[in-house]
Amino acid sequence: MTGILLFLVLAGLIPVAAQEETRSNSGRPAETPLQVTADKMIAHQEEAMVEFIGNVRAIQEDAVLLAQTVKIYFHGTGRNASGTDTRSRVRKIVATENVEYSAGDRKALADMAVYTTEDETLVLTGTSARLLTGTSWVTGTKITLFIKDDRAMVESDAITRVQALFNPEDKPADQ
Repeated sequence: MTGILLFLVLAGLIPVAAQEETRSNSGRPAETPLQVTADKMIAHQEEAMVEFIGNVRAIQEDAVLLAQTVKIYFHGTGRNASGTDTRSRVRKIVATENVEYSAGDRKALADMAVYTTEDETLVLTGTSARLLTGTSWVTGTKITLFIKDDRAMVESDAITRVQALFNPEDKPADQ
């Protein structure tokens, strides 16, 4: 059954994450469809993971993730306590190489990005991870975006310090 479900998900016959009436803490539907395009796809059924390779573009609502490689991990347990099928629900997304994430007027650049659906957290890492809003920006080696709380934390390492530029022409509410 798992193989058939995975085939239907990958063939596009059922959405990766069916939209539900329940809402997350951010007020958005708890699950919305995720559309992915790439040069190549490899399904790893034993890991409940699908790997997309080459010019990957993943879109969910207004969020766009671009990278060279994106691995999407699914809940592989079958059904949760309420009887809902969880095999097609995304658990985690890992993007590597030339990662670019945008949502609304915010944009982030990094070497690697890890998004976990449970806590709606996106962690961007790299030698110069960058978060941009308008012409304002902040850089560090690790940027954590807490999506449902609409906040960010930027960290550095012993070599590179956090740097930021806040342009007064940008709206303060957007930063």
